Amino acid sequence: MANGRPSANGKKRGGTGTFTNPFSEWLASRKERKQALENAAAKSITNETARNESLIIDQLNCIDFAHSRLPKEVLEYKSNENQSCGDLEYASLVLANVLLKDPQTIKMDIREIDEKLLTLAMLFRQAVEQGDTQAAYAAKAALARGIRDIRTRIPQNQPELAKQFVEKNVQYLDGWITLVGHAQGVDRIKQNVDNQREVHNRDVQKDEQEKDELEHLILTDPDIAEAFETILDHDTPEERSKWADAQRKVHQMLIEQTLRGVHVKLNKRLLDGEEQKLITKKAQVDTLLAKLATLPIVEDPNLMNKYQEELDSLFKMLAEQDAEMEEVLRTAEEIEGRLKQLDNAPGSLMAREIAADKAQEFLDDIQKKQEVEIKSDEGRLKEKLERLGILTEEEQQELKRQAEEYEQQILQQAEETVEEAELLYE
Repeated sequence: MANGRPSANGKKRGGTGTFTNPFSEWLASRKERKQALENAAAKSITNETARNESLIIDQLNCIDFAHSRLPKEVLEYKSNENQSCGDLEYASLVLANVLLKDPQTIKMDIREIDEKLLTLAMLFRQAVEQGDTQAAYAAKAALARGIRDIRTRIPQNQPELAKQFVEKNVQYLDGWITLVGHAQGVDRIKQNVDNQREVHNRDVQKDEQEKDELEHLILTDPDIAEAFETILDHDTPEERSKWADAQRKVHQMLIEQTLRGVHVKLNKRLLDGEEQKLITKKAQVDTLLAKLATLPIVEDPNLMNKYQEELDSLFKMLAEQDAEMEEVLRTAEEIEGRLKQLDNAPGSLMAREIAADKAQEFLDDIQKKQEVEIKSDEGRLKEKLERLGILTEEEQQELKRQAEEYEQQILQQAEETVEEAELLYE
């Protein structure tokens, strides 16, 4: 459990041992999916505020927690033991009740805010049902701020200020939508790592088994042992043409073993790199989430410019993270292609031997490239934290703690408001 939250185990898929990148297609189309969700939300929004509220409530109430792909420990985790259910479901119930029991009564146009909130509610539902832990937490935090801290604080007695307030906070909520998309990326990288670790462990076991079987043959079969000694001492192009069938058979077994070994190393190198990316990307998402969640929502016109500067700074970092996610995609696809080349190497001994040698060269290149990328990622993260005014790990943890504590306060206050409203109705 990290930062008071349970860690989720990604879904695992069976396979033949060949690694297939599970999030390449997702990453390639994420912008289109985001646009499609926003278009769907905009299409659903009407001029009636009450209708907009009901659309958001419907999304929150329709989340299928019972059949969610999220791990049990995530669904059942409670920040407060007095809650009737886990944090995610608790937030959906409380926020839906806030809109239901304490509806917005202002007459001004807040359709743009409701459009963003509906998009976030759709993303929250999607994340919970698909099992995207990071995205679910990000969407939950965004909805808590949007419904409780923005929608109920519009300065309706000052039309010009209210218009500015709506405009700035539409941008703020748009930043949350982007961040939820990045959180989904982290969930896909984690799924990638989990799947790849399963494939790697299976390949390691198979490689060890094949080595043991070859060693057993060499120790127990005199013909195999003699052939093994011969190819070690007489492995030149001229001498290979004179090898007997037993020597060719042993040579083929050794080449297959070499290919398996290189494949295992490639998967391990890819796994190491993806795990490092997961650590870095998760740290970026967690930090930006905490910063967005603790950014004060201002109503004072004199503070609006400062608020805009904060938003611009956060948006710049979100854009940078978007570009880095593209790098993750390109690297994953490049290595995936090399693995497929190795799997599909021609059947001739010479071709497979060359494939193994080329794969080993690529493995060395990957190692050098990843060492550079790790240092670069660490440098970029450090630079971003400095720009956010965060310099130490302790400061990062404190910011996350404040964000989670503040979100919990928002939900508890919202629940109390709903309870008071219910008493009044009685």
